[in-house]
Amino acid sequence: MNRRLDALIVLSTLCAEGTPVMALDLCREWRAAGLEAGVITLFDEPDDMQQEFRALGVPIIQLHLPQAGRRRYLAMASRMASACRAARPRAVLSMPFGWHAFVAVGAKSAGVPRVAVHVGSFPPHWQGKSFWKFKAEVLLGRPFTDRLICCSEYVREGVVRYFRLPERSMTVVYNGADISAVAARAARSRASAVPGPFRVGMVARLERSKDHDSLVEAVALVASQRPVELVLVGDGSRRAHLEALARARGVGEQVRFLGTRRDVPEILGSLDAFAFSVKPDEGLGIALIEAMAARVPVVATDVGACREILEGGALGRLVPYRDPAAMAQALEELAAGGPAIYTRLDLAARAAEARFSTHAMAAGYARELGLAAGELGVASGAPS
Repeated sequence: MNRRLDALIVLSTLCAEGTPVMALDLCREWRAAGLEAGVITLFDEPDDMQQEFRALGVPIIQLHLPQAGRRRYLAMASRMASACRAARPRAVLSMPFGWHAFVAVGAKSAGVPRVAVHVGSFPPHWQGKSFWKFKAEVLLGRPFTDRLICCSEYVREGVVRYFRLPERSMTVVYNGADISAVAARAARSRASAVPGPFRVGMVARLERSKDHDSLVEAVALVASQRPVELVLVGDGSRRAHLEALARARGVGEQVRFLGTRRDVPEILGSLDAFAFSVKPDEGLGIALIEAMAARVPVVATDVGACREILEGGALGRLVPYRDPAAMAQALEELAAGGPAIYTRLDLAARAAEARFSTHAMAAGYARELGLAAGELGVASGAPS
């Protein structure tokens, strides 16, 4: 590598979802401010976003880790050290949390001055033995990790409570989205939309970390009252289960599985409501922020992160966790309409622009990584 990088961002893969999208936004914002970042992937596939990183000129380093076995942890640390010696970054940001311990050991052994980790979920303390293994990894990484960057206050409070880590070692930087671009693309899509059934959507991986089951059950209840369509954007291991559940509830034709998509703003613009049916370990969903920016009425599970982002229900409807009847009732109320909905949409759109932009996110991460970026409004030197 011919030049020293300001930062390396460590990702599990380049799958077109959550943290890789966030990493691409960070690279784009930092480059505009004169900072150069590269990415390291632990595993080779999926690599949906490889071309987008390369088009931006972002170096990609692949560690080629084995998918299973304890040896991968040692390999992670040693290969990370080799990559850092070659790239000589001023800072490393690990997106995986837990495994960041081995990333941090490797980075610090290579002389990286500052190592931080993105904490994107509430600690899953209810998972028994698997949580204790996870906690052991987090504590192992403590001496080698300078900063824990939590995606919400809810997540930060959970880290303090369940990992007993000092509050001075962590901060909150909200995940961000390109608010103006999402709003413009959604508005164009909405202007060309054709009338149809009441259209509900959710954007998220089809994995156990979300609660798609309750949403499918809720839509089946709504379908008994009015024509409705549910659009699920994202893919994952539970797709076959959810397809079977939709058929069993009599809404197999009304639930559409779109898979991974890169036109999410356009899809949001075609919706009548956005549902974010998640579990208590949800950290902060970019899709929820994008729905607010797109001016789509929101119904979300009343868990800590959603409550925080929706300001206790001022910016969207909150319903109890795993309560399909309450979710269905909230969707029915949105279908019926009313002036209060439009007031809430205005408030949500303004909140998204003020608090959750990619620019604000990039400035926050640059600050916590100790990078100088004048155009982002970030002072040089390490944060206090």
